Order: sequence, then C-alpha cells, then structure tokens
Amino acid sequence: MKLVLRELNEKDEQAFLEGLKEWVGESPHWYSFIWKEGLAFPDMLNVLKNEAAGIDLAPGRVPHSMLYGFLDGKIIGRVSIRHSLNDYLRKRGGHIGYAVAKSQRKKGFATEMVRMGLEYCRNLGIESVMVTCADDNVPSWKIVEHFDGKLQDRIWDDEDNEMIRRYWIALPK
Repeated sequence: MKLVLRELNEKDEQAFLEGLKEWVGESPHWYSFIWKEGLAFPDMLNVLKNEAAGIDLAPGRVPHSMLYGFLDGKIIGRVSIRHSLNDYLRKRGGHIGYAVAKSQRKKGFATEMVRMGLEYCRNLGIESVMVTCADDNVPSWKIVEHFDGKLQDRIWDDEDNEMIRRYWIALPK
C-alpha cells in the first residue's frame, strides 16, 4: 500500500464521492473547500484548477492547490497548500492545512501527507512554511514538531473561540 498525494483528475469522481462519506457529521471543509451538493465534478475540477492558478479567486482567497491522499485508489485525506499568505492566513491557516479521515487516523498518514506537502511547498519556492493548529490538537502539533516546526506563538482565535499555535518550518534548498 503506497500513499499518493496529488490533485484530482476527471477519473477521480467516484473516489471523491466515496471519500466524502468518511466526513459525515464533520464540517465538509475538512474534505473540500469547493464541493457542494449538486456541483458537477468537472465544474469542481475547473474551480480547483483556477484557484491553483490564481484565476477568479473569491475575496480573501489566495492561490492554493488541493491535494488528495490516495491509498489503493481510495481517498483517505487531503492537504491544502496556500501558495502565499494574506493577513487572515498569517493568523489562522498558514501555508498547509491537512485532514485525514477518521477511519485512517493514527496510522501515520497525516505525517506522510504533510511530508509530501512540504516537498510541494519547496517546489513552489516557499522557503519557510507556516502551519497553524488548535492548541488542544495534540496530534497535529506533534506532526508539525516532527518536521522541526518552531513555535512562533500561541494566540486567541475569536472566530473559533480557541487558542491557536502558529509554527514555522524551514525548508532547506
């Protein structure tokens, strides 16, 4: 079983819809920022392509790439790579956001997806990657620290009413 992290393509509709079932009861944003009931899969792919290229971005959005983790043809998680930071992302969000389906947690997949996401950032020319997470999300900040993430600070997030940790991971050239 080899984990592959990549953008979706036109052949992935069934895998995407099957993967979506893993997120019932959770915010759909943990799986996709774009998908909504009734949205045609090719239309979603077009939006993702445009967002990666910085075309027709919604207000407050930056160019970003949504990469999905495939294991034996099934989607088990995703990594969102923001190509740059705006003020909002400097506070909450950072360059990388990641999520793994409940059924696949505690198996090392998040760590591996973050590793691949950091390589993707390096290929974009990002030299220092910001990653944020809730202060009480111990598994997440342990992953960040595994990659030598340096804690910048802990700040209060009024939007989600929680303490946030902000880290920086240096990417050697």
